[in-house]
Parts: sequence; C-alpha cells; structure tokens
Amino acid sequence: MKNIFKNKISILLVLVSAIVFTGCEDTIEGINSDPLAALEIDPALLMPEILLGGITANRTVEQFQMSTHSQHWSFSANFGVFRNPERGTISPNTVNNIFFGNYTTSLRNLAQMRILTERNNPAARNIIGQAKVLEAFTYLNLTQVFGAIPFSEAIQVEEFPNPNFDSQEDVLRGVAVLLDEAIAELATDTDIVDGADLIYGGNRENWIRFANSLKLKALMLIANVDPTSVAADIQALASQPMITENQYEAKLDYLDQAGNQNPIFTLIVQFAGGSQDFYSGGSTLVTLMNNNNDPRRAAYFNELDGGGFAGQPQGSLILDTAQFSQVSDDIIVATLPDRYATAPETNFYLAEAALLGLITGGPAAADTFYQAGISTSLGRYDGLPNEVPAGDKATYLASARGSIAGDSQADALRKIHEEHYVADFMRHMESWTTIRRNQVPDYEPITQTVLTDNINRYQIPLSEITSNPNAPAVEALITPMFFQN
Repeated sequence: MKNIFKNKISILLVLVSAIVFTGCEDTIEGINSDPLAALEIDPALLMPEILLGGITANRTVEQFQMSTHSQHWSFSANFGVFRNPERGTISPNTVNNIFFGNYTTSLRNLAQMRILTERNNPAARNIIGQAKVLEAFTYLNLTQVFGAIPFSEAIQVEEFPNPNFDSQEDVLRGVAVLLDEAIAELATDTDIVDGADLIYGGNRENWIRFANSLKLKALMLIANVDPTSVAADIQALASQPMITENQYEAKLDYLDQAGNQNPIFTLIVQFAGGSQDFYSGGSTLVTLMNNNNDPRRAAYFNELDGGGFAGQPQGSLILDTAQFSQVSDDIIVATLPDRYATAPETNFYLAEAALLGLITGGPAAADTFYQAGISTSLGRYDGLPNEVPAGDKATYLASARGSIAGDSQADALRKIHEEHYVADFMRHMESWTTIRRNQVPDYEPITQTVLTDNINRYQIPLSEITSNPNAPAVEALITPMFFQN
C-alpha cells in the first residue's frame, strides 16, 4: 500500500487553504457551491480541517450544553451562555454554527475530497471510503440535532440550489446505505490518507469497524420505532467487525499545547483560571449512580468535602461546590478527546438487539454484550489519574448491576439503557440521544424552564428557513424525534 500523506507538519497548510475552502455562506445554496473548482490540492490536506474545523469544533464548543439536555450536567455558573440552554433557550449562534459548520466545513470539503480523488487518483478507493464514513457520521450528527435535514439533495448546487429536507427516517436509512458504500470502498487495500488521518492514522480495518458501528447505531435508532424493517440488516451486521473494545474507539485527541487543547478546558482556563466550577454533575445522573454504588462516580466527579457525591438539580444554577459535585478536574483536561464512536455504545446496542431478538443469541448473548459494555466503560480511564480501581471494577461486575441474567426482559432492558446512559458521559450529543431514545432514566423537572417539556431538537436556522423555499416549517423544541417512542 502506498501511503499518500506522511508529513504531519503539512497539516498546517490547511490553515491557509481553509481560508479559500470554507466561506461564510449561511444558506444551503452557498453550502452547495463548489469552493475548490479552480484549485488542485492533495485531498489528504482536507481531512484535518474537516475533523478539527468541521466535525469536532462544534461538538466540543456548541454542543457541550447538550449534556444538560441529557441531564448529565447542571450548570453552576449563572451566565447566559450556561443558564439559557439549560432552561430551554437555544442561541441562534449555536444552531447556525452546528448547521452551517457541518454543511460547509465538513460535508462540502468531504464531497471535494471525493471529487479530487476520483479525478486524480481514482484507484485510491480507501480515501473515498474514509470520506463516505465521515459524511455518514456528519449526517448522523445533524439529524440527531435537527431531525429533518437536506440529505439526498445536499451539496449538489447545479441540480438542487434549494435542496429539499429529507425526513429523519429517510436520513437514517440513507446513512446506512452510505456506510455500505463506504465499507465496500474500504474492502480492498489501496492508497489511503494516513498521516492526516487524526482518528486512525490510516488503519483501514479500524475505519471498517467505525463504519459498521455507525451503521448499527443508525439501524438501532430506526429499530426503536420500526424493528421489523431493519432486523435482517442488524442480524447481518452482528457478525462484522465493530468497535467492541476500547482500543478501537473512534476519537479525535486534543493535545496539551496552546491552540490544540480541548475547547472546554480552554474556556475554564480563560474564564475561571483553570479551576473547574462551571459544570456540576446533574442530579439525574448522579442519583442513578449513587443508587447503584457506581465506582465511576469518582472518575466522573469531584467528591464532596464531607465525602460522597451529590448532583445539582437541573436549572438551579447554584454555585456551591460544598453541596454539589463538580465534573472532575481529571475529566476537564487539555487532552480530553472527542469520542465519535465507543465500545460501550456498540456493546449496549448489541445487547439490546440480542435481548429483543433482532440478532441471534437471545438473553445469553445479550448478557455477554451487556457485561462487555460495562467492562469497557469501567476501563475507559485505565492509566489515567481517575482510573477506576481494579477492585471496584470487580465488585461492580459481581453485583446485581453486572449482569442481566435471570432478569425479566423489561428489567434487563432498563438496565441496558441505564448503563448505556452512564457510559455516555462527556459525549454530549450522544448522551442526549440515549435519553431521548430510551426515556431512561426518567427526566428530572427543570427549574425555571421556559418550556413545557424537555428539549428534543434544535430548530433549523432562521436564515435557512427564510432563504430556502423548500425548508420545512419550524418545529417546536419539544417536538419528539422520529426515533423516540
């Protein structure tokens, strides 16, 4: 195999090229323009900008407030940027940055990455596969936030200057098809982006695992509403390589150097001198973990001075570190990664699929996947300052929480969903999806919220609504997603 990108220093060229490649358009018509038509560039140069400037930028900046929607966090700083989203007011800047950032910096450049490869190195099918996996991931992210989005007509300016919006169901099914195409492109060893691949360094097998795991998630979201239509696809997928061990997780690592640090950590340094007192543990999550004597509490949160852990009620905005446990100083660090797909997530989806008969193996297989989900979650911080001690891991796995063998289907399913919810900590959008999809655990009432229910979606930016005649009517924030039941 010929590696087409070896010198990571060249990634810096992206900072220059991004000025040309990513404009400030705030409509889908602008998004569908061809920003690279007059230029030739190695497609490998686009990947860091896609990952850092397109996908991860808004996942770690705009989307951090989603941990309050999942009730993993409760803000303890009474500033509008914290107070408003927790109580049900979402900034137009937030939705603009998520929506247009994903379409412009991510999807537009991914489309160009494929175009350039097809034009200049058409035998490099693995690069096409990498691009399609990231396209599928981006669309999956967008639909989890907005519901209906441009998909089948997106990024095609000549044919669709004002693209229609596809329903969330159609997007999820389309994502599964797109991932099938990606997997086919990755099936044979060819040239691949490696040095600029900040996720896997050009490991083709891991890209296949990533694709299969994303496909499983898309299908399980559909299965929550229409299981029979995807049962055969899930069964066929169950035997394929997926992210079932922590070593395979898809993530983007930040570095402990100025300019390359996790933005949440940077915010703490800039506005709180490095002392983390903006983010408390949410009462919903901490209460669940307290009830189960969960050893991950010490990994997730700072212990109270008097011992133990206490979550802050949602929306209360009380800065009292003696009363409420703050998110751990060992979590909010410069190198905190953005985890795209994880082993616990995959294992818990497989456990659910086995328990419900969507894949073979029944309760025994479900229990095996369930235990793997807990084990990989407990082991996520191995080797770090907040590592869960081996004895605590063994005790938890030996407790009633460590197995679903002998449980009724309802009890087993609830435990799967609860453990999935706990394992999604610091995965802001994913934890929000988990609680919306499963309605487990029960939401806690939110103090002084402006809404009559929990936030289930963000609204399409107003600029898109007013400029695109094919944009749908605005949905209320509390309108459930297709995948909720």
